[in-house]
Amino acid sequence: MKLFAAAIVLAFVAVTVAQNAPRLSLDQMLKVIALADECTKETGTSKEAILALQQGDFSQVDDKVKCFSKCFQERLGFLVNGAVNEEAVQKSLGPLAGEEKVKAIQAKCNGVKGADDCDTAFEWYKCYYEEKGLA
Repeated sequence: MKLFAAAIVLAFVAVTVAQNAPRLSLDQMLKVIALADECTKETGTSKEAILALQQGDFSQVDDKVKCFSKCFQERLGFLVNGAVNEEAVQKSLGPLAGEEKVKAIQAKCNGVKGADDCDTAFEWYKCYYEEKGLA
């Protein structure tokens, strides 16, 4: 279970971090793991789909994965009422990846829209992921 939680952390937090692993404190890591567990249970997302996503494999993305993305980003405060909370993203990810780099990614990705809120959250994640060259 700890390996799965770590994969979720890497999949949804490291998207905006350079090729190096994120430097999160133990408290931050535990909070992220707890949020990921909540969203996994809430959406019924499979471990395999999340692990594939973390590897840049979007072939297993379904509505559950998309809603997991929405749930997780909302709980982190990155999405509020279907819109990106740019200040929260910058505050959380700027120190990890560099404020200018995050601003450049935000300029390209934050306006991405999907068919619904879950799809929009996933498309936002995917854009951030691809902009970092991690796919």
